[in-house]
Amino acid sequence: MSKKNRERRVGEGGVDTGGGNDAGGLKWLPIVLAVGALGLGLWAATDVKKMKTDLTKRLADVDQRLAQMQTQVANAAKSKPAAQQGPDPNKVYTVKTDGAPTKGNPTAPIVIAEFSDYQ
Repeated sequence: MSKKNRERRVGEGGVDTGGGNDAGGLKWLPIVLAVGALGLGLWAATDVKKMKTDLTKRLADVDQRLAQMQTQVANAAKSKPAAQQGPDPNKVYTVKTDGAPTKGNPTAPIVIAEFSDYQ
């Protein structure tokens, strides 16, 4: 077989028996990709573990603060109530209505007095 025929057969997809290394050059690529993926997986696993411990610490801190707030609320509820502001709703106030415009019976036992501002 001549050299020309051999080169033509290799170019057409024939079997290369001449020891050329054209197709074998990418055999390392899947190995490198697998090692890279394994490395990324290990890095992600350690990162997830770190996040889990951080979240556990933060959750414990939130639980502690919640317990403190619950005791503060319970103590505030046990203490005496705050003094009422404003008028006493149980007191009866007398209002002078002499000469004021009225509606209805002037001798009624209950008088409703409305205070308003005409603006």
